[in-house]
Amino acid sequence: MVGSVKVLSFDLEGTLVNHVFSDLVWNEGIPKLYAEKMGISFEEAKNFVLTEYAKVGDGKIEWYDIKYWFNRFGLKNYKKLFENYSDKVFYYPEVEEVLDSLKKDYMLVLATNSGREFLEFLTEKVRKYFDKTFSATSDFKCLKKDSFFYQKICDILNVKPELMAHVGDRLEDDVISPRRIGVKAFYLDRSGKTSNSFTVKNLKEFEFKIKSLG
Repeated sequence: MVGSVKVLSFDLEGTLVNHVFSDLVWNEGIPKLYAEKMGISFEEAKNFVLTEYAKVGDGKIEWYDIKYWFNRFGLKNYKKLFENYSDKVFYYPEVEEVLDSLKKDYMLVLATNSGREFLEFLTEKVRKYFDKTFSATSDFKCLKKDSFFYQKICDILNVKPELMAHVGDRLEDDVISPRRIGVKAFYLDRSGKTSNSFTVKNLKEFEFKIKSLG
């Protein structure tokens, strides 16, 4: 371990992998299955499915629960749906290099709102770098915007919040929430539009900032 940080926490979607896989599962795959089940057009099914999503909203844990939605729509076998889109899991180009480098000096964990089903599938190629993975919605029945999530991670790892750093692409979930308890949190803005001391445009820049803390 080096410097003033011992644990590095990473968000998943938008940070390690892009949103292509999830977008296809939620907005194409599930509507297709529902259209087949109900004998209606894809557009009709998509309109219905998206309306049902909106009724729940991303402020509730059910939003992230693939089993909840399959049950709600009367569908079966989400694992087969995942496999259908397995070639659409895309890691950002610097991810493996950065994880491999940081793994030598820090404990690495993953902290996401994504359900554990998504977490396990999306991290298959990089799971070897992580000591622990945490799904707010699956493991603790909460959302990342609740600082309770980050406190639970620190408690489980037996580390003080100020000795952990987190990086992710959502301001409230990945910066404001962990900072409330003292975690060193960084905002990942791959567009490069945001410029301040706690914003990075890629994970190479995050690595540089973390190592400079020491």
